[in-house]
Amino acid sequence: MNTDVEPLERRFRAIGRLSDPHWLDYNPNDSGREWLPDQDPQIRVVGVARLPAGAVRTIVDKRAHAFEPSVPSHAPGELAEFLPEGAAWVSSVRYDKHITRSLYRGRFHFSAATDHVYFDTVNPEIVPASQPQ
Repeated sequence: MNTDVEPLERRFRAIGRLSDPHWLDYNPNDSGREWLPDQDPQIRVVGVARLPAGAVRTIVDKRAHAFEPSVPSHAPGELAEFLPEGAAWVSSVRYDKHITRSLYRGRFHFSAATDHVYFDTVNPEIVPASQPQ
């Protein structure tokens, strides 16, 4: 379990300041039985982090992103104890593209009730800075 915030903030800069992260990074296709390393690893980075009070509300209230109720899928069991109780998750395909710039696969779920983000990405890259949306 990783708790370092810096790698997440560099990759998910458009979300804002994160704290109290708990996340995993691993190759879900690696059984550990291969003789040769995977030539094109698909590293899944999945976890949860807190945003400053009110930051999630600011993000999800922007109508252009069209957030809708959602449920994070395929959460690794190791993260279960870190998912906030009482979270009412919402997500937006438009906002996902805003964060990833379509350079990698990623899904971001937000809970204004708990000021948390749940992220599930594959090979997240550091994307160029852009104008806030």
